[in-house]
Amino acid sequence: MIFPAADRFLERLGKAYGRLLVTIVDGCVRFSGAVLLFFLVALAASVYFVVGHFAINTDTSNALSRDLPFQQREAAYKKAFPQDHDSIVVVIQGQSRSATDDAVDRLEGWLRAHRETFPQVYVPGGGSFFRRNGLLYLPTAQVEEFAKRITDAQPLIARLSADPSIGGLSTLLSQAIDHELSGGSSLSGLTKVYGALNGAILANLQGKPYTVSWAELMGGKLGDLGPSKRFVIIQPAMNYQALEPAAAAIHSLRAGLHALQLDPAHGVQVGITGSAVLDAEQLQTVSHGAAFSLILTFILEILLVSIALRSVRLVTAVFVSLISGIAFTTAWALFFIGPFNLISIAFAILFVGLGVDFGIQFCMRYREELFNGAPHREAISLVTRGIGAALTLAAVAAALSFFAFVPTTYAGIVDLGLVSGGSMLIALFLTITMVPAILTAWPISASSLRRVTYPHFRKVPTLARHPIHRYAYWVLGAVVLLALAAIPAALRVSFDFNPLHMIDKKAEGVRVFESLLADPDTAPYRIEVLRPNLASALATARRLDSVPTVARTLTIDSYIPKDQPAKLAILQNLQILVPPFSLLMPATLTRPDDRKSLADLEKLQTKLQELIHRDTDASKGSKPSAELIAARQLSASLARFLPAARQDPARIQALQESVLGTLPGELKKLGEALMASPVTVDTLPKDLRERYLNARGQARVEVFPKENLDSNRKMLEFVRSVQRVVPDAVGTPVMLIEGGEAVLSAFRQATFTALISISLLLLLALRRYRDMLLIMGPLMLAALFTVAAMSLLGLSFNLGNIIVLPLLIGLGVAFAIYLVLRWRSGVDVAHLLQTSTPMAVFFSGLTTLSAFGSLALSSDPGMASLGKALSLALAMVLLSILVILPALLLIFTHSPQEEGMAADEGS
Repeated sequence: MIFPAADRFLERLGKAYGRLLVTIVDGCVRFSGAVLLFFLVALAASVYFVVGHFAINTDTSNALSRDLPFQQREAAYKKAFPQDHDSIVVVIQGQSRSATDDAVDRLEGWLRAHRETFPQVYVPGGGSFFRRNGLLYLPTAQVEEFAKRITDAQPLIARLSADPSIGGLSTLLSQAIDHELSGGSSLSGLTKVYGALNGAILANLQGKPYTVSWAELMGGKLGDLGPSKRFVIIQPAMNYQALEPAAAAIHSLRAGLHALQLDPAHGVQVGITGSAVLDAEQLQTVSHGAAFSLILTFILEILLVSIALRSVRLVTAVFVSLISGIAFTTAWALFFIGPFNLISIAFAILFVGLGVDFGIQFCMRYREELFNGAPHREAISLVTRGIGAALTLAAVAAALSFFAFVPTTYAGIVDLGLVSGGSMLIALFLTITMVPAILTAWPISASSLRRVTYPHFRKVPTLARHPIHRYAYWVLGAVVLLALAAIPAALRVSFDFNPLHMIDKKAEGVRVFESLLADPDTAPYRIEVLRPNLASALATARRLDSVPTVARTLTIDSYIPKDQPAKLAILQNLQILVPPFSLLMPATLTRPDDRKSLADLEKLQTKLQELIHRDTDASKGSKPSAELIAARQLSASLARFLPAARQDPARIQALQESVLGTLPGELKKLGEALMASPVTVDTLPKDLRERYLNARGQARVEVFPKENLDSNRKMLEFVRSVQRVVPDAVGTPVMLIEGGEAVLSAFRQATFTALISISLLLLLALRRYRDMLLIMGPLMLAALFTVAAMSLLGLSFNLGNIIVLPLLIGLGVAFAIYLVLRWRSGVDVAHLLQTSTPMAVFFSGLTTLSAFGSLALSSDPGMASLGKALSLALAMVLLSILVILPALLLIFTHSPQEEGMAADEGS
């Protein structure tokens, strides 16, 4: 007992509140028509307001408080270098590097023509600067090799520049074979040309796309200047008032890729990822999963509530109040709080799962009073007196568990706490006003006044009563042993802070993102360091290069080629042998003369047969040369192609485009590459320079991980090792680690806030320390068993399901209070288990479990993890409330009240 004076005051206050409840409910019964008309008008107004003002703010950048230190550092970095945030990354890989470059160039041109949808476009390693100076980024030895191979290919280049057609190529090859047959040396690179032409002919015959890479045939290896995959980084126009802010841009991009024929059918592999795409894919799966879960929840709840209440009118009263509660809560939230966010919109499913409890408790108690002979109005009054305080405590406890989110630094969850906490109070208000009015306007008929026996649960009270009464101490002893065994398992539970693991693994954005993660050169998880000037950035980069988890660092200085004088001298000498002006060609090829081209190809076929005959005789008894094998393959392909080309001359045009289509562009690139000039910071492209050195002189250091950061452990090691050298580091890995710890801290705070506030509420309402502990003790065990079970089942806490523990406390109190208050009214435990109260708790738990279980079946991994964790928590709560709590109550039951149990056992 608390202080006597406080106890008397609280007792008087409780009685006054009870009388107020009776007065309110009785007024709703007496004036049921007016009450229902009021709610009808209010419902219509709410729906009208919701339709006109409903909005969801899908911007996730404010999910955590801006006052957190790492958030402030991240904001400062984004202000200094605002590129690449909310970006779309297009990954392109063609059949050859030249095909990849061509695809990138075409896509870049299309994107820049649609600036209203794609305001900023950046192509790493693209543009005229890298075409002109790309060779300077190769090692000096490779530049020398490049010069030698271009010199060897000069005759081929010169002849093709003069006649860039399929006939010209055929004539060149025929002349080369003639020269070889007459005793001359073989043309350099002839075997590769045979192979390329053969591949193009075979693809033509099969109707497949094929592009010859002249960069490789000429031996210049221009494609070696970068990786085989190229990237296009886009900052799309975002509409944060839409459910999917980047949806319009992504749809437009996909349409553009289709129009440009950038797809596997045309020899180009394209993948789309980036933060904007990942967010869009998660929003899609969340919205689809939420819709499925909500529909399934309503179906299951209607079924379970129908089984529990066995009355269409009672079921109608419950669901009318439930649907009205969703409408009223939505309107209230939009008016007082503003647009929903991606977290607070989840209140609807939580409301359906939790709000139905009040209606079930009220209606099952109402039916019990009717069966015991009370008329309608008296039954309503008895229900209010008997369960009104319990309903209020349950609603306030549930609300407090949600309101516990409000003081935390997890800004994204604050709105959910406010909306869901308010919804519990709205559900209580509707239960004591709308439900009695509906039951008065549409009363239960006399024929339905029979005891509900629940044939499938007929033996539940007996099975629940006798073991608990006979073996209460044994039950509690077993619980203590289980609790001790659960502690080690609970301590092993993990927290997964990576939101990537909450997105469907089959989504394109996730698949592409994970493929990039596996390559250290393309790893999207990079740490960023902001420094006041370039000198400081270079010093930081040198220190970070020695960190074991760091693969490399990038600064603006990384884009200044080394040993430039020697490389420029090599290229200047090469210009004497291959003048850049000699490489100029028309931008497009002229249409071939079909008849002449056929004749040239037939001549080539004849010359190949002569070469094969000569070399076959010469190589008898030895392994044939690579050139002979290639000549045989080309000859065989020509033998199939020539008859087909005679019937369909369009094949010649297609073959010319396949073989020589990239030649003008490649020769132009070669000409540009020969005209390289010294590179300094000032001569770097503006868009590249601004990504590493801004107008204020601030410099950026980009830090690449050595390991694949798909593993949380490796990401943590990477971040901590970098932070030991640079404590003010930022970037996605730092945000995930620090943000995860902030979220975890926020929910620890929310859990303790809920625990303390609900304990204080129970103490004030029950006025007994013992009774408060009787409720909170089993709930603490339920929390322990939930965490241990998650650990044993391999379930981790994550950003989606971490709300479980605060909700478990509020939900458990809501269930436990019904049993404890009825026990305090003088009903012993044995008879208590035969009343409607435990069955109402049981069915309330089942309906809530149906809501959480439907979440577990969601296609969205994050929502499914929330459903699994909530379902597991609810199962532990029901076990604690219906087994552990009755065992504890039996210990504290006074002897005179045990007469009922003895009588029951003797019967």
